[in-house]
Amino acid sequence: MNSYNYIAPFYDTLATLVLGHKFHESKWAFLDIIQPGATVLVVGGGTGANLPEILNRCGKEGKVIYMEASEKMIDKAFQSIPQDLKNRVEFICRADFKFQEKYNFDVIVTQFLLDVLTDKAIKELFKEVNKRATPNSKWLFLDFFPLKGKSFLIWVMITSFGVLTKHPRKELPDYRVFFAKGGWKEAKVRFFENGFYQAKVYLPAPKDIKSDTISLK
Repeated sequence: MNSYNYIAPFYDTLATLVLGHKFHESKWAFLDIIQPGATVLVVGGGTGANLPEILNRCGKEGKVIYMEASEKMIDKAFQSIPQDLKNRVEFICRADFKFQEKYNFDVIVTQFLLDVLTDKAIKELFKEVNKRATPNSKWLFLDFFPLKGKSFLIWVMITSFGVLTKHPRKELPDYRVFFAKGGWKEAKVRFFENGFYQAKVYLPAPKDIKSDTISLK
């Protein structure tokens, strides 16, 4: 049984107690990049707090592929969406990022996911996503960043989740390295809690173009 099944019933409450409401608000950042008719991959979406909004933005012609390793998280995500939107979501319960069907993803969404993956798993995620990304794909990324004054909280979070979920990370990944090596360029960024967590939009990086980052307050 996936270890995240144990925390699924109280995950949202626990996150609010520790991190406050800004943590949940940040999950709505940049959702406007999702256009009607888009095929959206959500990886590690947990209980699906923003899934109804993602589905509304996709519209009737769009589709969401919702990949999550925890059966209990998927159950909660399924319950979070109205009945008339359920047929627009394909739920996939697995942790290896493998797809049985051939998809081309317009938008990839990973929110507070990479911080709990091993380096090997992150590389595998990029490998699988890049097989199905197009030159016009967008990657919506949201995660924690090392911030002066938050070191103890980061240590407590990593240690606690290590105990509860048995994930092996001891420190935050260097996200920039993975995106750069994976062939993605940062296009937009929005800071929350002075940069403790950051939402970013990445685009496929042309090999001969170096882009600047746009900071949105």
